[in-house]
Amino acid sequence: MERTKKHAESDAILEVHRLAFGETEGEVTAQLAKDFLSHPDTISISVKRDGQIAGNLLFTPFVFQDHPDTKCYLLAPCGVSPVYQGHGVGKELMETSIEHLKSIGTDAVFVLGVPDFYPRYGLAPTDKQTPYPDLLTAHEARMALELTAGTVECLNGTTMAIPQFMQAHWWDTSGRE
Repeated sequence: MERTKKHAESDAILEVHRLAFGETEGEVTAQLAKDFLSHPDTISISVKRDGQIAGNLLFTPFVFQDHPDTKCYLLAPCGVSPVYQGHGVGKELMETSIEHLKSIGTDAVFVLGVPDFYPRYGLAPTDKQTPYPDLLTAHEARMALELTAGTVECLNGTTMAIPQFMQAHWWDTSGRE
């Protein structure tokens, strides 16, 4: 029974991302979410409306090799079903997630995302390296949220994401400017 419930929840999460990202990117983003959900250290936060998952946000570990004890996560993907967009689901996802990450001792969160959404929740542009720094052309899309004061300033050097996120195309922003 528990396995069936977990499978149904995973399917609902994938459907949210599929719908949120539309025809062009939906299937690819849902597959990325599926890959991330298979990683044991992924944090999945969902918001429900009308008894169903209306939005979902995933966090995966992100390591600065010269600072392995600093607890960082990547935020991706963040999706809200189109039916619930504009109804506070994204805001609830972000606020709930930030509180959860603080509660587990996270030092910083990084995202390669929409520059007019994430700053509402404290994320700010950062110059910290991505796993493929030469592919980052939309520098304003690289943002960080410091949850432990002084953390981001101290971080530098080579970064590593989970294996499912270490493919160069996820870090290439040349087509997104």
